[in-house]
Amino acid sequence: MDAKIKKSALIYIFSFIFLSILIWVLFDSKKNQNKQIYLNQKIVKAAAEFKATLNGYRMLIDFIDRRYFYDEEVLKLLYRAYRNKSKREIQLVYRKLLPLYKDIKRYQITYLQIKTPEGKVLLRFHKKQKPKNTSRLSLFSLPQKEITGGFKFINELYYNNYFIGTVEIIISYEAIKDQLRKIFRGEYIFLIRKDVLESKISRERKSYVQSEIHPDFFYETGSVKKYQIPVEVLSKINLELKEKVKEKIEKLRNFAVDVEVNGDEYVVSFIVITDMTGKKIGYLVYYELDNTVKLFNDTFIVMYLSVEIALFAMLSFLINIRSRSEKFRILSEIDTLTGIYNKGKFNQVLDTELKKVKRYRRPLGLILFDIDHFKKINDAYGHQVGDYILKTIAEIVKKNIRDTDIFARWGGEEFVIIAPETDINGTKILAEKLRNAIEENRFDRVGKVTASFGVTEATSEDTIDSIVHRADEALYLAKEKGRNRVEIILPEI
Repeated sequence: MDAKIKKSALIYIFSFIFLSILIWVLFDSKKNQNKQIYLNQKIVKAAAEFKATLNGYRMLIDFIDRRYFYDEEVLKLLYRAYRNKSKREIQLVYRKLLPLYKDIKRYQITYLQIKTPEGKVLLRFHKKQKPKNTSRLSLFSLPQKEITGGFKFINELYYNNYFIGTVEIIISYEAIKDQLRKIFRGEYIFLIRKDVLESKISRERKSYVQSEIHPDFFYETGSVKKYQIPVEVLSKINLELKEKVKEKIEKLRNFAVDVEVNGDEYVVSFIVITDMTGKKIGYLVYYELDNTVKLFNDTFIVMYLSVEIALFAMLSFLINIRSRSEKFRILSEIDTLTGIYNKGKFNQVLDTELKKVKRYRRPLGLILFDIDHFKKINDAYGHQVGDYILKTIAEIVKKNIRDTDIFARWGGEEFVIIAPETDINGTKILAEKLRNAIEENRFDRVGKVTASFGVTEATSEDTIDSIVHRADEALYLAKEKGRNRVEIILPEI
């Protein structure tokens, strides 16, 4: 007995090592999966915050359009200025709209211009870099400058159904970032693709610098006095991101990554931005101090050590009780998932029943059935749903058999039933009853589930292998004929 215990102990130890490695792999995979789910949530959050901020400006601009550019007096002045090309009338428009421009500057809207139907600038309000002149008036001679450092909103202007041009309002990237900083935690930058800048920017290009993250992306140098995250930390984060996002950033899709700097975890979300045509031009990058990601690693270690301790305790327990295993004999006879007999107990009972058949010449029926397309169910819905179906079918069968019938799980999705004192006809009737009960039941999430049945009857010459083989052939025949049916194979006389 001692030798057997030592042998079992060695088996348990090797099993412990194997399971430790397996658990590490599984827990690490689960940790990464949970972390990715969390990062996906951060992407959704960042995108929603950006969209909400932009929508706030959109609502403000919509109000401005309705308040000023649906006004008959303004439209009439614009119509005359366009038709007559009169400097005096343009100045009237300027004086009329100047209070508006002063108001919207409070919301960091510093660029407003009106264009003619031909695309020429009729009037422009634009905050210049020099603080002395906060706005200026420009007429037809003004160059057709394109501003790309922001989001453009365009509204068509009509006077008496006559198209007189468009009004363009641009919300700068800096304005969007400032609003995001005020409302939400973290730091923000806009990364613009190099080819976009090369195609559209002239004098503005000097205000853009190459990003540390990727050479093909640039960001606008702003006038931020106080950053949510220190500049030196942002620089370190960007250097960490350089290799981490090299492939992802080129795909122009939303994504998020975590970076550790100075012992702190930061989540960096990249939200794709587009121009008016829907073309992807870069990213809004959101930096946020978030040590939640660190918790995934800490939790992983704690859980793994907890399971390892539990496994070690189990190993000690199993070695200690090996000599008293007979006390747990009954537990070894039950399938833990379904609560019915397992294959080992079934073989014991079947051997006893076959001896009765041989001695007393009494009838004995055997049913072997299998859940149809069970692997597909497992693949489609997962093993938890598969376990639920196994347990539910076990309950259905237990409710529809006699107390004298022996029901066991043969293995996987296969079950067996021994029907004492039952000939082939009675066994077939029982099988059909069970088949109908399973088919009529509605399973959560899956709906309809069916099973195929093989039926046979014992003879005095049968062994466990021979009668089970016959039932298995009948089951195979049922599957060959389309499943969800009962087939019989009688013993050869």
